[in-house]
Amino acid sequence: MSDRTIHAGTPETASSPLLVKLIRDLNVARRNMRTYPQGHQVIDVSLATALKSYASLLGELDEVVLLVAGSTLMLGDQPVERFNPVMRDFARVLHEREIGTLVFNRGLTREELRRFIIILGSTREKIYRAGGIRAVWEKSGITSLGIREIRYDLLGMTEEPLSKSGETGNGAGDLWERFALALKNGPAGGGALTEGALDPELVAEALNLSGQDGLLTSGGFAPLLLDALARGEAASPQAMDLANRRFAGFVSKLTPAMRQQFLGAAWASRALAAADLESIVRQLPAEVVLETLEEIGPNQEGIPQFVLQLLRQFSGVPSSDESQPEGADLPTRVRTILREHASEEFIPKSYQQKLHRMMEPGQVPLLGSEGVQELLETIDQSCIEKKTGDMLLLFLKSVEGEGEELAGYARSLYDIGIYFLRTGAYPEFLNILREVTGGGVPLQVKEQVLELFGCEEFVNEVLDGLETWGKPRFNEIAEVIVTVGAPFTDGLLDRLAGSESMSLRRFMMDRLAEIGTAAAPAIIKRLSDRRWYFLRNLIMLIRQLELSETVEKLRMLAHHGERRVSSEAFRALLEFGETGAEEELVRDLESHDRQTRLAALEVAGMARSPRVLGVLHAMLATSGFSGKELQVKGLAVQALGEIGDPASLPVLEKLLSSVSLLHLTGLTRLKLDTVSTLRRYPGEASLPLLRKVASKRGALGRQAALLLRGRQEDAS
Repeated sequence: MSDRTIHAGTPETASSPLLVKLIRDLNVARRNMRTYPQGHQVIDVSLATALKSYASLLGELDEVVLLVAGSTLMLGDQPVERFNPVMRDFARVLHEREIGTLVFNRGLTREELRRFIIILGSTREKIYRAGGIRAVWEKSGITSLGIREIRYDLLGMTEEPLSKSGETGNGAGDLWERFALALKNGPAGGGALTEGALDPELVAEALNLSGQDGLLTSGGFAPLLLDALARGEAASPQAMDLANRRFAGFVSKLTPAMRQQFLGAAWASRALAAADLESIVRQLPAEVVLETLEEIGPNQEGIPQFVLQLLRQFSGVPSSDESQPEGADLPTRVRTILREHASEEFIPKSYQQKLHRMMEPGQVPLLGSEGVQELLETIDQSCIEKKTGDMLLLFLKSVEGEGEELAGYARSLYDIGIYFLRTGAYPEFLNILREVTGGGVPLQVKEQVLELFGCEEFVNEVLDGLETWGKPRFNEIAEVIVTVGAPFTDGLLDRLAGSESMSLRRFMMDRLAEIGTAAAPAIIKRLSDRRWYFLRNLIMLIRQLELSETVEKLRMLAHHGERRVSSEAFRALLEFGETGAEEELVRDLESHDRQTRLAALEVAGMARSPRVLGVLHAMLATSGFSGKELQVKGLAVQALGEIGDPASLPVLEKLLSSVSLLHLTGLTRLKLDTVSTLRRYPGEASLPLLRKVASKRGALGRQAALLLRGRQEDAS
């Protein structure tokens, strides 16, 4: 085995998020391939997602080896999230198909993954008829995944062998004895066992030990039972009763998963008659039968219906028809419908009788074209998903439920939501989200659903919709993001850094601002990014969210090589009242370096100190009006307008009355800019100056008159 192979599990590797995500994605792909027609886009998406998770898990590794122990996945000697229902479900599916070890190798293709999912969706009976899991696997041509099947024929390797080596048999003994010998030596073995070695409970315990060690074979119990049946003659009723008692003792001591396998194989192989199988189940303790039913759970596709009915009959648990009387409460009825694999429970007896009558000759009603169209609309996938979502919400509002049960319903609701997002049905998804967050469902369900809505898959699905569906869906996507909140922070920041669309960047900035201080840690963490445009946006968010704890980082960014970053950082420092920031600003405003002065003027409007005001007044009081001087004075006028201190109005009045024949055009433009800033000053203070300028002729007077008229209209 390669050095780059995960087989010796540690608590860290066994609970790896990458491994858990892969198993979850494989489970989703299995469910989608069973639910949707071949070629459906949901299947394609789920296969692509699983392939991506597979590649992420393998990384630089050559292979990853998973062992299957009943309903538990093992990585080396460590269980993989033993109590996670998704992991348990996947383990059961593998175990029911006699897969004891699953090996992930690099280079898995989409077609290989599709064939693997098809195998997982095949029933045990179908696999038996095809020659067992090994034959099915070899025929599939899958090379990037490997399996090792459960080998019950290696039972003889246990510490307490059933018989001494070399013993053979010639068909002597009852069916139980021949079966026990087949377990020891495999289907080709023979011979009689000693009386002590025939104890059913000891045989079961030895088999449990072998199964827990991951021993493997193709075909499972079925060929052993058939071999035992073929080696003997027809037994008397008394002998068969004895054999049935022994089989009952053997089955009662097996693990629940092996017990389920044995009963399924006994019925599928027809090695035991229905009456004998019923006799065996009848003799099992009630707690053993209940334990077996619990192991089967909702995953009933791999267990014959006859066996399932026997288990229910002798467990005291009523069948679905008995437990669903007319008028049963809504939660009970909906719970039955939502059992994914319990297809035989979907139709009550009364309705089943009506269906049989309808199928009699001459009883099928003819539908017109309008009726056919209405019927087709009801089986449209969107209609089905919407009705299923409505039903789930209705059910969840009316029942508390248990932990794992509610987790399953929450996951189903999540899957329906993902379908709506992928098809652009945002109104339907928002109905679900509003119901969940509006207090209509139990708090436990709300927390579980919102936790699912915070996962990476969901976040990416929502944000992908920005480009897939465009601006018409912006408002609906915004509601989703704001409702879910903080889990979207990293996804929004990642896309903000890489988006070339100004409208998308503005949308993401607005959503981050709405998320609020919950986004602060992720924003601060990214202040070491090297992309200047991203840094500038981050600083703008810091200013908007008033994250004053970033002052130390802002000090460093105020000296960034890119002027647009340093200016934004300096603005933030001034807003936060950082000690020393205004002093540095004054030094830069008085600097003899032109670029330093211009950069300082861009942020001077954020300051409020008398020293900054005095420096700006001094700049306007100089007599020169050359091109460079007009640029400095224009920036000073804008900075004074941002400050809006009435003390600046006499300085502006003097500027408006100045004359320069050599620079007439530039000075006129500066005066127009100065008049436009008067609206930023307090009304009563600036009104006299506005009236004075409005009384003059020319463009300057007309602009002042417009501002004056607008102010009067606002006042009225």
